[in-house]
Parts: sequence; structure tokens; C-alpha cells
Amino acid sequence: MSKDSVLDFSAVPPEFLVFCTDNIREIPAEKTILLSDGSANLPRVVPSNRFDRILVFEPTENIETTENMLSVGLSRHSTISIASAESNMLHISVQSVVRTLDGAQILPCEYSVTLSRPFDSRTALYAFSVLLLCGKTDAKSLKLRL
Repeated sequence: MSKDSVLDFSAVPPEFLVFCTDNIREIPAEKTILLSDGSANLPRVVPSNRFDRILVFEPTENIETTENMLSVGLSRHSTISIASAESNMLHISVQSVVRTLDGAQILPCEYSVTLSRPFDSRTALYAFSVLLLCGKTDAKSLKLRL
């Protein structure tokens, strides 16, 4: 199994799959999410993408945005951001309307996220955002445990 092949992971269809690669040859699944660090490399990926959503952490100004792209980060301009942080709790703000992969609409709100262990802000935002897009958050209680 090569470290950069998405095809190597397509034998068993999990509910969702996360992989790390810098080489995407083919996307063998539906409902896919690309996580990007916001670097200048993103514009080479975006025009040919077949991703349902692209999460970009702290995007730079030179990134061309698309309708399926969401910004995540510490900025108040990000679609999903950390509003405040305590020792084992994050308050994550959804600052504009977000559609899940199944088409459900998430209105602007703030989630209380309890952390089971310390996470850096980027990892916490990516994990929360993926769960939000997959419909795995409780929209009634606005609470989540990572």
C-alpha cells in the first residue's frame, strides 16, 4: 500500500474516511471533504476538484474561493471559528449558514465542545467541521465531545 493513494483505502466503505496525502489521483467515494492548510498550493487543486466541501484553515488572500469552500480558523471572518477557549472546553462559532453533506442547513450558532484531551486549534476546528458537515453534531443541545 502506498502512502499517497486514495485507491488503497476503498476496499471497506466506512461512514467517513480521513487520509493525509499530497497526491490525489482519483476520489473513489461520494461525500468527500478536503482539508487544506490555506497555502498557495490550493489553487492547483480547486479547479479539478470533485470534493463536496473544502475546509481551508486560515486562507491566504490569493486563494480563489468556490461555493463548496469553507474557511476555518481563528479569524472572525472565518465561516467556522473558535469564539473562546477554556482548559478543556472550546466554544466554536458557526458564523454563516452551512449546508451538511446531506443538504441540511446549519444556521449561525455557537457550539460548546468538551475536549477529552488537548488539541491544537487547527485539529479541533477540522474535527468539529468534519463532524458538522457529516451531520454528527447535536443541533438541539449545541454540545459535542471530541
